[in-house]
Amino acid sequence: MKILITDATIITVDNDHQIFSPGAILIENDRIAALGPVESVEAVCSDIDRRIVASGKLVLPGFISTHNHLGYSVFRGRAEDIGHRAVRGLYIPMSVVLSRDERAALANLSAAELLRGGVTTVLQMEEDADVSAPFVEKVGLRAKMGIMAHDIDVDRLNSGEIFFDESVRADQLEQSIGFAESIHGRANGRLEAVMSVNTTSTASPALLRALKDTAQKMDINVSIHLGIGEEEDTNATHGTSSFNYARDHGFLDEKTIAVHCYAVNEKDVALLSQSGASLAHCPLMNQFRGAIAPVDSMLAKGVRVGLGIDNYFSDYFEVMRACVAVARVRANDPAILKAPEVLARATIDSARVIDKAQELGSLVIGKKADLQVVNTHCFGLTPINDPVRTLVYHGHGKDVDLVMVDGRIVVENGELCEISQDDLVEEAAKAAEAAWTRFSSVHGGYAATETHVG
Repeated sequence: MKILITDATIITVDNDHQIFSPGAILIENDRIAALGPVESVEAVCSDIDRRIVASGKLVLPGFISTHNHLGYSVFRGRAEDIGHRAVRGLYIPMSVVLSRDERAALANLSAAELLRGGVTTVLQMEEDADVSAPFVEKVGLRAKMGIMAHDIDVDRLNSGEIFFDESVRADQLEQSIGFAESIHGRANGRLEAVMSVNTTSTASPALLRALKDTAQKMDINVSIHLGIGEEEDTNATHGTSSFNYARDHGFLDEKTIAVHCYAVNEKDVALLSQSGASLAHCPLMNQFRGAIAPVDSMLAKGVRVGLGIDNYFSDYFEVMRACVAVARVRANDPAILKAPEVLARATIDSARVIDKAQELGSLVIGKKADLQVVNTHCFGLTPINDPVRTLVYHGHGKDVDLVMVDGRIVVENGELCEISQDDLVEEAAKAAEAAWTRFSSVHGGYAATETHVG
Protein backbone atom coordinates (compact mmCIF):
# COMPACT_ATOMS: atom_id res chain seq x y z
CA MET A 1 0.00 0.00 0.00
CA LYS A 2 1.44 3.36 -1.09
CA ILE A 3 -0.02 6.61 0.24
CA LEU A 4 1.23 10.03 -0.87
CA ILE A 5 0.49 13.09 1.25
CA THR A 6 1.31 16.19 -0.73
CA ASP A 7 1.18 20.02 -0.70
CA ALA A 8 1.51 20.14 3.10
CA THR A 9 3.97 21.73 5.50
CA ILE A 10 6.08 18.80 6.68
CA ILE A 11 7.62 19.28 10.16
CA THR A 12 10.14 16.44 10.39
CA VAL A 13 11.62 16.97 13.91
CA ASP A 14 14.74 15.35 12.48
CA ASN A 15 18.33 16.10 13.52
CA ASP A 16 18.48 19.06 11.14
CA HIS A 17 15.03 20.43 12.13
CA GLN A 18 13.96 20.36 8.49
CA ILE A 19 10.61 21.77 7.44
CA PHE A 20 9.37 21.32 3.87
CA SER A 21 6.72 23.76 2.66
CA PRO A 22 5.19 22.81 0.38
CA GLY A 23 6.30 19.28 1.05
CA ALA A 24 5.25 15.71 0.48
CA ILE A 25 5.68 12.38 2.24
CA LEU A 26 5.38 8.94 0.69
CA ILE A 27 4.26 6.03 2.87
CA GLU A 28 4.88 2.50 1.67
CA ASN A 29 3.26 -0.15 3.85
CA ASP A 30 4.29 0.74 7.43
CA ARG A 31 7.33 2.90 6.62
CA ILE A 32 8.26 6.34 5.34
CA ALA A 33 9.65 5.80 1.83
CA ALA A 34 10.34 9.39 0.78
CA LEU A 35 9.83 12.95 1.96
CA GLY A 36 10.94 16.43 1.01
CA PRO A 37 9.88 19.16 -1.42
CA VAL A 38 6.86 18.16 -3.48
CA GLU A 39 8.77 17.98 -6.76
CA SER A 40 11.48 15.67 -5.43
CA VAL A 41 9.01 13.25 -3.84
CA GLU A 42 6.72 13.23 -6.86
CA ALA A 43 9.74 12.33 -8.99
CA VAL A 44 10.21 9.00 -7.16
CA CYS A 45 6.53 8.09 -6.89
CA SER A 46 4.88 5.40 -8.96
CA ASP A 47 1.86 3.16 -8.58
CA ILE A 48 0.33 5.30 -5.81
CA ASP A 49 -2.70 3.66 -4.21
CA ARG A 50 -3.95 6.88 -2.62
CA ARG A 51 -3.05 10.55 -2.93
CA ILE A 52 -4.02 12.96 -0.12
CA VAL A 53 -3.79 16.64 -1.01
CA ALA A 54 -3.10 18.44 2.28
CA SER A 55 -2.73 22.09 1.32
CA GLY A 56 -3.01 24.33 4.36
CA LYS A 57 -2.21 21.42 6.69
CA LEU A 58 0.74 20.48 8.86
CA VAL A 59 2.23 16.97 8.93
CA LEU A 60 4.30 16.03 11.96
CA PRO A 61 5.24 12.93 13.96
CA GLY A 62 2.59 11.44 16.20
CA PHE A 63 2.85 12.45 19.83
CA ILE A 64 4.28 9.94 22.30
CA SER A 65 2.94 9.86 25.85
CA THR A 66 5.49 8.22 28.15
CA HIS A 67 2.98 7.78 31.00
CA ASN A 68 -0.76 7.04 31.03
CA HIS A 69 -3.48 5.53 33.18
CA LEU A 70 -6.18 5.18 30.55
CA GLY A 71 -8.96 4.02 32.88
CA TYR A 72 -8.38 6.95 35.24
CA SER A 73 -10.77 9.05 33.18
CA VAL A 74 -13.18 7.84 35.87
CA PHE A 75 -11.69 10.51 38.16
CA ARG A 76 -12.57 13.48 35.96
CA GLY A 77 -14.33 16.02 38.11
CA ARG A 78 -13.49 14.16 41.33
CA ALA A 79 -9.76 14.49 41.91
CA GLU A 80 -8.61 17.78 40.39
CA ASP A 81 -9.10 19.86 43.56
CA ILE A 82 -7.81 17.56 46.32
CA GLY A 83 -4.10 17.55 45.58
CA HIS A 84 -1.91 14.69 46.80
CA ARG A 85 -4.72 13.11 48.83
CA ALA A 86 -6.17 11.73 45.59
CA VAL A 87 -3.77 8.77 45.64
CA ARG A 88 -4.95 7.29 48.92
CA GLY A 89 -8.37 8.93 49.00
CA LEU A 90 -9.46 7.96 45.49
CA TYR A 91 -7.07 6.06 43.27
CA ILE A 92 -6.18 3.13 45.50
CA PRO A 93 -9.68 2.70 47.04
CA MET A 94 -11.27 2.83 43.57
CA SER A 95 -8.91 0.09 42.36
CA VAL A 96 -10.91 -2.50 44.31
CA VAL A 97 -14.29 -0.96 43.45
CA LEU A 98 -14.00 -0.57 39.69
CA SER A 99 -14.92 -3.72 37.78
CA ARG A 100 -12.83 -4.95 34.89
CA ASP A 101 -15.63 -4.22 32.41
CA GLU A 102 -15.99 -0.70 33.77
CA ARG A 103 -12.25 -0.08 33.60
CA ALA A 104 -12.24 -1.33 30.02
CA ALA A 105 -15.04 1.05 28.99
CA LEU A 106 -13.25 4.01 30.55
CA ALA A 107 -9.84 3.03 29.16
CA ASN A 108 -11.32 2.58 25.69
CA LEU A 109 -12.67 6.13 25.81
CA SER A 110 -9.28 7.53 26.82
CA ALA A 111 -7.41 5.57 24.17
CA ALA A 112 -9.79 6.84 21.50
CA GLU A 113 -9.53 10.43 22.73
CA LEU A 114 -5.73 10.33 22.65
CA LEU A 115 -5.56 8.79 19.19
CA ARG A 116 -8.11 11.30 17.89
CA GLY A 117 -5.85 14.09 19.18
CA GLY A 118 -2.64 12.96 17.49
CA VAL A 119 -1.14 10.64 20.11
CA THR A 120 0.13 7.56 18.30
CA THR A 121 2.04 5.86 21.15
CA VAL A 122 1.32 5.52 24.88
CA LEU A 123 2.96 3.83 27.81
CA GLN A 124 -0.03 2.49 29.73
CA MET A 125 0.44 1.28 33.31
CA GLU A 126 -2.64 0.60 35.40
CA GLU A 127 -4.40 -1.91 37.58
CA ASP A 128 -5.94 -4.44 35.19
CA ALA A 129 -4.26 -2.79 32.20
CA ASP A 130 -4.85 -6.03 30.33
CA VAL A 131 -8.53 -5.16 29.87
CA SER A 132 -7.61 -2.26 27.57
CA ALA A 133 -5.31 -4.27 25.29
CA PRO A 134 -7.99 -5.60 22.88
CA PHE A 135 -9.32 -2.12 22.15
CA VAL A 136 -5.85 -0.59 21.86
CA GLU A 137 -5.01 -3.28 19.32
CA LYS A 138 -8.27 -2.80 17.43
CA VAL A 139 -8.22 0.99 17.25
CA GLY A 140 -4.64 1.02 15.95
CA LEU A 141 -2.79 2.73 18.78
CA ARG A 142 0.82 1.81 19.52
CA ALA A 143 1.47 1.01 23.18
CA LYS A 144 3.78 -0.30 25.84
CA MET A 145 1.52 -1.80 28.49
CA GLY A 146 1.89 -3.19 31.99
CA ILE A 147 -0.02 -4.01 35.15
CA MET A 148 0.64 -1.33 37.79
CA ALA A 149 1.42 -3.76 40.58
CA HIS A 150 1.40 -3.46 44.36
CA ASP A 151 1.26 -6.01 47.15
CA ILE A 152 -0.40 -4.11 49.98
CA ASP A 153 -3.63 -4.91 51.78
CA VAL A 154 -5.88 -2.11 50.48
CA ASP A 155 -8.35 -2.36 53.36
CA ARG A 156 -5.56 -1.85 55.88
CA LEU A 157 -4.17 1.02 53.81
CA ASN A 158 -7.56 2.74 54.03
CA SER A 159 -7.08 2.59 57.81
CA GLY A 160 -3.60 4.09 57.56
CA GLU A 161 -1.57 0.85 57.79
CA ILE A 162 0.84 -0.47 55.17
CA PHE A 163 0.88 -4.27 55.22
CA PHE A 164 2.39 -6.44 52.48
CA ASP A 165 0.25 -9.44 51.66
CA GLU A 166 1.83 -12.54 50.11
CA SER A 167 -1.40 -13.62 48.46
CA VAL A 168 -1.84 -10.19 46.85
CA ARG A 169 1.76 -10.37 45.65
CA ALA A 170 1.24 -13.80 44.12
CA ASP A 171 -1.89 -12.61 42.28
CA GLN A 172 -0.19 -9.44 41.04
CA LEU A 173 2.86 -11.30 39.79
CA GLU A 174 0.74 -13.86 38.00
CA GLN A 175 -1.27 -11.11 36.33
CA SER A 176 1.74 -8.92 35.49
CA ILE A 177 3.96 -11.65 34.09
CA GLY A 178 1.16 -13.48 32.30
CA PHE A 179 -0.01 -10.27 30.62
CA ALA A 180 3.53 -9.30 29.61
CA GLU A 181 4.17 -12.67 28.01
CA SER A 182 0.86 -12.65 26.17
CA ILE A 183 1.07 -9.12 24.76
CA HIS A 184 4.71 -8.54 23.91
CA GLY A 185 5.19 -8.20 20.15
CA ARG A 186 1.51 -8.49 19.27
CA ALA A 187 -0.10 -6.59 16.38
CA ASN A 188 3.00 -6.44 14.16
CA GLY A 189 4.99 -5.26 17.18
CA ARG A 190 2.65 -2.34 17.98
CA LEU A 191 2.01 -3.77 21.43
CA GLU A 192 4.89 -4.33 23.82
CA ALA A 193 5.15 -5.17 27.50
CA VAL A 194 6.48 -3.10 30.38
CA MET A 195 6.78 -4.13 34.02
CA SER A 196 5.47 -1.51 36.41
CA VAL A 197 4.65 -0.83 40.03
CA ASN A 198 2.70 1.98 41.61
CA THR A 199 4.97 3.48 44.29
CA THR A 200 7.89 2.54 46.51
CA SER A 201 5.74 2.61 49.65
CA THR A 202 3.22 0.14 48.20
CA ALA A 203 5.68 -2.43 46.80
CA SER A 204 7.72 -4.94 48.79
CA PRO A 205 11.31 -5.89 47.91
CA ALA A 206 10.07 -9.32 46.82
CA LEU A 207 7.62 -7.78 44.37
CA LEU A 208 10.18 -5.43 42.86
CA ARG A 209 12.80 -8.15 42.42
CA ALA A 210 10.38 -10.59 40.79
CA LEU A 211 9.16 -7.96 38.32
CA LYS A 212 12.69 -6.83 37.54
CA ASP A 213 13.84 -10.39 36.94
CA THR A 214 11.06 -10.81 34.38
CA ALA A 215 11.91 -7.48 32.75
CA GLN A 216 15.53 -8.53 32.37
CA LYS A 217 14.59 -11.87 30.83
CA MET A 218 12.27 -10.16 28.34
CA ASP A 219 14.57 -7.12 27.81
CA ILE A 220 11.76 -4.65 28.47
CA ASN A 221 11.37 -1.39 30.39
CA VAL A 222 10.22 -0.95 33.96
CA SER A 223 8.27 2.09 35.16
CA ILE A 224 7.47 3.48 38.60
CA HIS A 225 6.15 6.66 40.22
CA LEU A 226 9.10 8.30 42.01
CA GLY A 227 9.69 11.58 43.78
CA ILE A 228 6.01 12.16 44.51
CA GLY A 229 6.17 13.21 48.15
CA GLU A 230 6.02 9.76 49.74
CA GLU A 231 9.39 9.94 51.52
CA GLU A 232 7.86 9.70 54.99
CA ASP A 233 5.89 6.57 54.09
CA THR A 234 8.82 4.94 52.28
CA ASN A 235 11.23 5.64 55.11
CA ALA A 236 8.73 4.32 57.66
CA THR A 237 8.07 1.21 55.58
CA HIS A 238 11.50 0.38 54.16
CA GLY A 239 13.95 2.41 56.26
CA THR A 240 15.42 4.30 53.31
CA SER A 241 14.58 6.91 50.68
CA SER A 242 12.42 6.19 47.65
CA PHE A 243 15.28 6.55 45.17
CA ASN A 244 17.63 4.36 47.22
CA TYR A 245 14.93 1.74 47.63
CA ALA A 246 14.10 1.69 43.92
CA ARG A 247 17.80 1.46 43.02
CA ASP A 248 18.56 -1.29 45.52
CA HIS A 249 15.79 -3.50 44.14
CA GLY A 250 16.26 -3.03 40.40
CA PHE A 251 13.81 -0.24 39.62
CA LEU A 252 16.34 2.52 38.97
CA ASP A 253 18.65 1.75 36.06
CA GLU A 254 18.98 2.43 32.34
CA LYS A 255 15.76 0.50 31.57
CA THR A 256 13.71 2.50 34.10
CA ILE A 257 11.14 5.14 33.23
CA ALA A 258 10.69 7.15 36.43
CA VAL A 259 7.41 9.06 36.57
CA HIS A 260 6.89 12.62 37.91
CA CYS A 261 9.93 13.27 40.19
CA TYR A 262 8.57 16.63 41.32
CA ALA A 263 9.39 16.17 45.03
CA VAL A 264 13.13 15.57 44.79
CA ASN A 265 16.36 16.89 46.24
CA GLU A 266 19.86 17.13 44.77
CA LYS A 267 20.75 13.60 45.94
CA ASP A 268 17.67 12.20 44.19
CA VAL A 269 18.54 13.97 40.94
CA ALA A 270 22.12 12.70 41.20
CA LEU A 271 20.88 9.12 41.70
CA LEU A 272 18.51 9.46 38.75
CA SER A 273 21.33 10.70 36.56
CA GLN A 274 23.87 8.10 37.68
CA SER A 275 21.41 5.27 37.15
CA GLY A 276 20.79 6.04 33.48
CA ALA A 277 17.02 6.13 34.08
CA SER A 278 14.68 8.36 32.08
CA LEU A 279 11.98 10.76 33.27
CA ALA A 280 8.33 10.72 32.23
CA HIS A 281 7.52 14.38 32.90
CA CYS A 282 3.78 15.04 33.35
CA PRO A 283 3.58 18.84 33.65
CA LEU A 284 -0.15 19.23 32.99
CA MET A 285 -1.08 16.87 35.81
CA ASN A 286 1.64 18.11 38.14
CA GLN A 287 0.72 21.77 37.88
CA PHE A 288 -2.70 21.00 39.31
CA ARG A 289 -0.90 19.56 42.33
CA GLY A 290 1.22 22.68 42.68
CA ALA A 291 4.32 20.71 41.75
CA ILE A 292 7.05 21.28 39.18
CA ALA A 293 9.82 18.79 38.45
CA PRO A 294 13.31 20.37 38.21
CA VAL A 295 13.64 19.30 34.60
CA ASP A 296 16.43 21.74 33.75
CA SER A 297 18.62 20.25 36.51
CA MET A 298 17.90 16.75 35.25
CA LEU A 299 18.66 17.63 31.64
CA ALA A 300 21.89 19.31 32.71
CA LYS A 301 22.91 16.04 34.36
CA GLY A 302 22.12 14.02 31.24
CA VAL A 303 18.73 12.58 32.17
CA ARG A 304 16.51 11.77 29.18
CA VAL A 305 13.15 13.55 29.51
CA GLY A 306 9.90 12.82 27.70
CA LEU A 307 6.33 13.97 28.23
CA GLY A 308 3.37 12.08 29.66
CA ILE A 309 -0.32 12.82 30.09
CA ASP A 310 -1.02 10.74 33.22
CA ASN A 311 -4.66 11.08 34.34
CA TYR A 312 -7.99 12.57 33.23
CA PHE A 313 -6.71 14.64 30.32
CA SER A 314 -6.72 13.82 26.62
CA ASP A 315 -5.34 16.86 24.78
CA TYR A 316 -1.58 16.46 24.37
CA PHE A 317 -1.23 20.00 23.04
CA GLU A 318 -2.10 21.16 26.56
CA VAL A 319 0.74 19.00 27.88
CA MET A 320 3.22 20.81 25.62
CA ARG A 321 2.00 24.20 26.77
CA ALA A 322 2.11 23.12 30.41
CA CYS A 323 5.69 21.97 29.85
CA VAL A 324 6.64 25.45 28.70
CA ALA A 325 4.64 27.21 31.41
CA VAL A 326 5.98 25.29 34.41
CA ALA A 327 9.56 25.59 33.15
CA ARG A 328 9.25 29.36 32.75
CA VAL A 329 7.56 29.79 36.13
CA ARG A 330 10.22 27.71 37.86
CA ALA A 331 13.03 29.68 36.20
CA ASN A 332 11.21 33.03 36.36
CA ASP A 333 12.30 33.43 32.76
CA PRO A 334 9.78 33.91 29.92
CA ALA A 335 12.30 33.10 27.22
CA ILE A 336 13.43 29.57 28.09
CA LEU A 337 12.17 26.36 26.45
CA LYS A 338 11.26 27.43 22.94
CA ALA A 339 8.58 25.79 20.80
CA PRO A 340 10.95 23.57 18.76
CA GLU A 341 12.40 22.16 21.98
CA VAL A 342 9.04 21.26 23.46
CA LEU A 343 7.84 19.72 20.19
CA ALA A 344 10.97 17.56 20.20
CA ARG A 345 10.26 16.62 23.80
CA ALA A 346 6.77 15.47 22.76
CA THR A 347 8.08 13.34 19.90
CA ILE A 348 11.70 12.27 19.43
CA ASP A 349 12.75 12.83 23.07
CA SER A 350 9.79 10.78 24.28
CA ALA A 351 10.74 8.09 21.76
CA ARG A 352 14.18 7.96 23.36
CA VAL A 353 12.65 7.58 26.82
CA ILE A 354 10.71 4.48 25.75
CA ASP A 355 13.68 3.09 23.76
CA LYS A 356 11.99 3.53 20.38
CA ALA A 357 13.92 6.41 18.79
CA GLN A 358 15.24 4.18 16.00
CA GLU A 359 11.69 3.73 14.72
CA LEU A 360 9.53 6.55 16.09
CA GLY A 361 9.51 10.23 17.02
CA SER A 362 10.55 11.95 13.78
CA LEU A 363 9.68 11.86 10.09
CA VAL A 364 12.73 10.22 8.56
CA ILE A 365 13.00 7.83 5.64
CA GLY A 366 12.91 4.25 6.92
CA LYS A 367 11.13 5.03 10.18
CA LYS A 368 7.64 3.85 11.04
CA ALA A 369 4.81 5.83 9.45
CA ASP A 370 3.32 7.17 12.70
CA LEU A 371 2.15 10.70 12.00
CA GLN A 372 -0.59 13.27 12.37
CA VAL A 373 -2.02 15.87 10.01
CA VAL A 374 -3.28 19.10 11.57
CA ASN A 375 -5.81 21.28 9.78
CA THR A 376 -4.92 24.97 10.05
CA HIS A 377 -8.09 26.19 8.32
CA CYS A 378 -9.84 26.79 11.63
CA PHE A 379 -10.28 29.26 14.44
CA GLY A 380 -7.17 29.61 16.57
CA LEU A 381 -4.57 28.48 14.03
CA THR A 382 -4.69 31.38 11.61
CA PRO A 383 -2.44 33.06 10.65
CA ILE A 384 0.35 30.48 10.46
CA ASN A 385 3.20 32.93 10.79
CA ASP A 386 5.47 30.17 12.07
CA PRO A 387 4.25 26.56 11.81
CA VAL A 388 6.01 25.17 14.89
CA ARG A 389 5.27 28.06 17.25
CA THR A 390 1.66 28.31 16.09
CA LEU A 391 1.18 24.58 16.52
CA VAL A 392 2.71 24.39 20.01
CA TYR A 393 1.08 27.49 21.47
CA HIS A 394 -2.29 27.44 19.71
CA GLY A 395 -3.06 23.90 18.55
CA HIS A 396 -5.61 21.56 20.11
CA GLY A 397 -6.50 17.91 19.72
CA LYS A 398 -9.67 18.94 17.89
CA ASP A 399 -7.52 20.40 15.09
CA VAL A 400 -6.06 17.01 14.17
CA ASP A 401 -7.56 15.90 10.87
CA LEU A 402 -5.79 12.61 10.14
CA VAL A 403 -3.71 10.15 12.15
CA MET A 404 -1.63 7.27 10.82
CA VAL A 405 -0.02 4.47 12.83
CA ASP A 406 2.13 1.79 11.20
CA GLY A 407 1.12 3.19 7.81
CA ARG A 408 -2.56 2.63 8.56
CA ILE A 409 -4.97 5.57 8.63
CA VAL A 410 -6.80 5.32 11.96
CA VAL A 411 -8.33 8.82 12.12
CA GLU A 412 -9.66 10.64 9.07
CA ASN A 413 -11.59 13.89 8.79
CA GLY A 414 -11.33 14.14 12.56
CA GLU A 415 -13.18 10.87 13.10
CA LEU A 416 -11.94 7.51 14.35
CA CYS A 417 -12.05 4.90 11.64
CA GLU A 418 -14.53 2.07 12.28
CA ILE A 419 -15.14 3.15 15.90
CA SER A 420 -18.31 4.85 17.16
CA GLN A 421 -17.52 7.85 19.34
CA ASP A 422 -21.10 7.98 20.63
CA ASP A 423 -20.95 4.37 21.80
CA LEU A 424 -17.64 4.92 23.57
CA VAL A 425 -18.93 8.00 25.40
CA GLU A 426 -22.16 6.31 26.44
CA GLU A 427 -20.46 3.15 27.72
CA ALA A 428 -17.84 5.12 29.69
CA ALA A 429 -20.49 7.35 31.26
CA LYS A 430 -22.50 4.34 32.43
CA ALA A 431 -19.38 2.65 33.80
CA ALA A 432 -18.36 5.72 35.80
CA GLU A 433 -21.83 6.21 37.24
CA ALA A 434 -22.01 2.60 38.42
CA ALA A 435 -18.51 2.70 39.90
CA TRP A 436 -19.05 5.93 41.82
CA THR A 437 -22.36 4.68 43.19
CA ARG A 438 -20.57 1.67 44.69
CA PHE A 439 -17.62 3.80 45.84
CA SER A 440 -19.97 6.11 47.71
CA SER A 441 -21.78 3.23 49.38
CA VAL A 442 -18.48 1.76 50.60
CA HIS A 443 -16.75 4.97 51.68
CA GLY A 444 -19.71 7.10 52.70
CA GLY A 445 -19.43 9.62 49.90
CA TYR A 446 -17.04 11.01 47.34
CA ALA A 447 -13.64 11.75 48.82
CA ALA A 448 -13.08 14.55 46.32
CA THR A 449 -16.24 16.39 47.36
CA GLU A 450 -15.61 15.98 51.07
CA THR A 451 -11.96 17.04 50.91
CA HIS A 452 -12.71 20.05 48.71
CA VAL A 453 -15.14 21.56 51.23
CA GLY A 454 -13.32 24.17 53.32
